[in-house]
Amino acid sequence: MLKQLKKSAISSSIKKVITSYLKRKNLGELKTFKLNSKKRNIQLNLLLRKETKTIEIIINNYNFIKEKEKGYFTFDSIKTSRDWNSKALEKIIGSEDKKIKIPDKYVKIVEMFL
Repeated sequence: MLKQLKKSAISSSIKKVITSYLKRKNLGELKTFKLNSKKRNIQLNLLLRKETKTIEIIINNYNFIKEKEKGYFTFDSIKTSRDWNSKALEKIIGSEDKKIKIPDKYVKIVEMFL
């Protein structure tokens, strides 16, 4: 039961981070979200800005790190159901460091469950 509670809290926090990031970058909205904590991957569907169909995205080997009191969501790779979107997302998010800053208000919550 504690394990399920932990997974639910992590999942909820990640959804909030992704939703916040999408809003901040004006990229679109989150439609579905699935976290696999054993494989450390996330599957989601987004409705990108000005699009009529959703796109499936798989984020592989996610993690959370802390650097100088700032929290970051990191990952090894990101793939989508559309190849050109995969390349564009890699560039938008940052293909070099592959990390997204977690809003300060969520850092403490994420730390509690890692």
